[in-house]
Amino acid sequence: MAVAAFAALTGCSGDVQSEREYATPTLLCGIAVKATSVAPFLPGGSSLSLAEAEPVRGTKRCVIRVDGKPALVASQEWREKGARITAVALDNQHIDMKAYETSGSYLYDAGGAVARVEPCEGPSLKGDLFTAIEVHSPDLGSTSAMEHLIMEYRESVKVSAACSPK
Repeated sequence: MAVAAFAALTGCSGDVQSEREYATPTLLCGIAVKATSVAPFLPGGSSLSLAEAEPVRGTKRCVIRVDGKPALVASQEWREKGARITAVALDNQHIDMKAYETSGSYLYDAGGAVARVEPCEGPSLKGDLFTAIEVHSPDLGSTSAMEHLIMEYRESVKVSAACSPK
Protein backbone atom coordinates (compact mmCIF):
# COMPACT_ATOMS: atom_id res chain seq x y z
CA MET A 1 0.00 0.00 0.00
CA ALA A 2 2.89 2.39 0.74
CA VAL A 3 4.30 1.73 -2.74
CA ALA A 4 0.96 2.53 -4.34
CA ALA A 5 0.67 5.75 -2.31
CA PHE A 6 4.24 6.75 -3.25
CA ALA A 7 3.55 6.00 -6.91
CA ALA A 8 0.40 8.11 -6.86
CA LEU A 9 2.24 11.02 -5.25
CA THR A 10 5.21 10.91 -7.63
CA GLY A 11 3.32 10.35 -10.84
CA CYS A 12 4.85 6.88 -11.37
CA SER A 13 2.71 3.93 -12.14
CA GLY A 14 2.69 1.17 -9.55
CA ASP A 15 4.25 -1.16 -12.13
CA VAL A 16 7.32 1.04 -12.70
CA GLN A 17 7.86 1.53 -8.96
CA SER A 18 7.59 -2.20 -8.22
CA GLU A 19 10.06 -3.00 -11.01
CA ARG A 20 12.83 -0.98 -9.29
CA GLU A 21 15.38 -3.24 -7.65
CA TYR A 22 17.85 -0.41 -7.01
CA ALA A 23 18.00 2.40 -4.46
CA THR A 24 17.03 5.84 -5.77
CA PRO A 25 20.03 8.18 -5.38
CA THR A 26 20.12 11.11 -2.97
CA LEU A 27 23.26 12.56 -4.55
CA LEU A 28 23.69 13.47 -8.20
CA CYS A 29 27.50 13.28 -8.38
CA GLY A 30 27.91 15.08 -5.07
CA ILE A 31 24.86 17.37 -5.32
CA ALA A 32 22.17 16.55 -2.73
CA VAL A 33 18.61 15.85 -3.88
CA LYS A 34 15.74 13.98 -2.29
CA ALA A 35 15.13 10.47 -3.58
CA THR A 36 11.44 11.36 -3.89
CA SER A 37 12.36 14.21 -6.27
CA VAL A 38 14.38 11.97 -8.61
CA ALA A 39 12.20 8.84 -8.45
CA PRO A 40 9.42 9.98 -10.83
CA PHE A 41 11.95 10.18 -13.67
CA LEU A 42 13.65 6.80 -13.25
CA PRO A 43 12.44 3.64 -14.98
CA GLY A 44 12.21 0.20 -13.44
CA GLY A 45 15.28 -1.98 -13.54
CA SER A 46 17.73 -4.01 -11.52
CA SER A 47 20.79 -1.74 -11.31
CA LEU A 48 21.58 1.96 -11.22
CA SER A 49 24.94 3.62 -11.78
CA LEU A 50 26.13 7.22 -11.74
CA ALA A 51 29.00 8.60 -13.77
CA GLU A 52 30.42 12.12 -13.74
CA ALA A 53 31.95 13.65 -16.86
CA GLU A 54 33.42 16.99 -17.92
CA PRO A 55 32.98 16.97 -21.70
CA VAL A 56 34.30 20.53 -22.00
CA ARG A 57 35.75 23.06 -19.56
CA GLY A 58 32.95 24.66 -17.58
CA THR A 59 30.50 21.77 -18.00
CA LYS A 60 29.90 18.91 -15.57
CA ARG A 61 27.44 16.14 -16.26
CA CYS A 62 26.13 13.46 -13.96
CA VAL A 63 24.64 10.58 -15.92
CA ILE A 64 22.31 8.12 -14.20
CA ARG A 65 22.07 4.81 -16.01
CA VAL A 66 19.51 2.13 -15.25
CA ASP A 67 20.53 -1.31 -16.46
CA GLY A 68 23.25 0.37 -18.52
CA LYS A 69 20.93 2.75 -20.38
CA PRO A 70 20.90 6.55 -19.81
CA ALA A 71 17.89 7.52 -17.69
CA LEU A 72 18.61 11.04 -16.43
CA VAL A 73 21.38 13.60 -16.88
CA ALA A 74 21.95 16.42 -14.39
CA SER A 75 24.43 19.07 -15.44
CA GLN A 76 26.09 22.30 -14.45
CA GLU A 77 27.18 24.61 -17.24
CA TRP A 78 28.98 27.95 -17.24
CA ARG A 79 27.86 30.34 -19.96
CA GLU A 80 28.68 33.94 -20.83
CA LYS A 81 27.24 36.59 -18.49
CA GLY A 82 23.66 37.40 -19.46
CA ALA A 83 23.12 34.21 -21.51
CA ARG A 84 19.47 33.62 -22.35
CA ILE A 85 17.90 30.67 -20.60
CA THR A 86 16.14 29.63 -23.82
CA ALA A 87 19.52 29.38 -25.59
CA VAL A 88 20.76 27.02 -22.88
CA ALA A 89 17.55 24.98 -23.10
CA LEU A 90 17.92 24.60 -26.87
CA ASP A 91 21.20 22.77 -26.24
CA ASN A 92 19.35 20.18 -24.16
CA GLN A 93 17.53 17.89 -26.56
CA HIS A 94 15.00 16.52 -24.06
CA ILE A 95 13.32 19.85 -23.34
CA ASP A 96 10.31 20.47 -25.57
CA MET A 97 10.69 24.12 -26.51
CA LYS A 98 7.11 24.15 -27.81
CA ALA A 99 5.55 23.32 -24.46
CA TYR A 100 7.78 24.73 -21.75
CA GLU A 101 6.90 26.92 -18.77
CA THR A 102 9.25 29.58 -17.43
CA SER A 103 9.66 32.00 -14.58
CA GLY A 104 12.56 33.83 -16.23
CA SER A 105 15.19 32.19 -14.03
CA TYR A 106 14.18 28.64 -14.84
CA LEU A 107 12.45 26.83 -17.69
CA TYR A 108 10.95 23.34 -17.58
CA ASP A 109 8.68 20.71 -19.06
CA ALA A 110 8.18 17.05 -18.14
CA GLY A 111 11.26 15.97 -20.13
CA GLY A 112 13.79 18.40 -18.73
CA ALA A 113 14.62 21.76 -17.24
CA VAL A 114 17.21 24.54 -17.09
CA ALA A 115 17.76 27.02 -14.25
CA ARG A 116 20.10 29.97 -13.76
CA VAL A 117 21.98 29.75 -10.44
CA GLU A 118 21.93 33.17 -8.75
CA PRO A 119 23.86 34.52 -7.00
CA CYS A 120 26.89 32.50 -8.04
CA GLU A 121 30.55 33.23 -8.48
CA GLY A 122 32.70 30.34 -9.60
CA PRO A 123 36.07 29.68 -8.05
CA SER A 124 37.80 29.95 -11.44
CA LEU A 125 35.15 30.50 -14.11
CA LYS A 126 33.23 33.70 -14.87
CA GLY A 127 29.78 34.23 -16.33
CA ASP A 128 26.46 32.62 -15.40
CA LEU A 129 26.07 29.10 -14.04
CA PHE A 130 23.11 27.06 -15.26
CA THR A 131 21.81 23.73 -14.04
CA ALA A 132 19.97 21.36 -16.34
CA ILE A 133 18.07 18.09 -16.02
CA GLU A 134 17.34 15.86 -19.02
CA VAL A 135 15.10 12.79 -18.80
CA HIS A 136 15.59 9.98 -21.29
CA SER A 137 12.19 8.29 -20.71
CA PRO A 138 9.55 10.77 -21.91
CA ASP A 139 6.67 8.76 -20.42
CA LEU A 140 7.94 9.22 -16.84
CA GLY A 141 7.44 12.12 -14.45
CA SER A 142 5.39 15.26 -14.86
CA THR A 143 5.85 18.97 -15.44
CA SER A 144 5.21 19.78 -11.78
CA ALA A 145 7.65 17.08 -10.60
CA MET A 146 10.30 18.50 -12.95
CA GLU A 147 9.76 22.02 -11.65
CA HIS A 148 10.35 20.71 -8.13
CA LEU A 149 13.48 18.74 -9.12
CA ILE A 150 15.17 21.60 -11.02
CA MET A 151 14.52 24.02 -8.13
CA GLU A 152 15.95 21.56 -5.60
CA TYR A 153 18.97 20.76 -7.78
CA ARG A 154 19.64 24.47 -8.42
CA GLU A 155 19.52 25.31 -4.70
CA SER A 156 21.90 22.44 -3.87
CA VAL A 157 24.36 23.56 -6.58
CA LYS A 158 24.18 27.12 -5.21
CA VAL A 159 25.60 25.96 -1.84
CA SER A 160 28.13 23.52 -3.35
CA ALA A 161 31.81 24.05 -4.17
CA ALA A 162 30.77 24.90 -7.75
CA CYS A 163 29.32 28.17 -6.59
CA SER A 164 30.34 30.67 -3.96
CA PRO A 165 27.59 33.22 -3.20
CA LYS A 166 28.56 36.79 -4.05
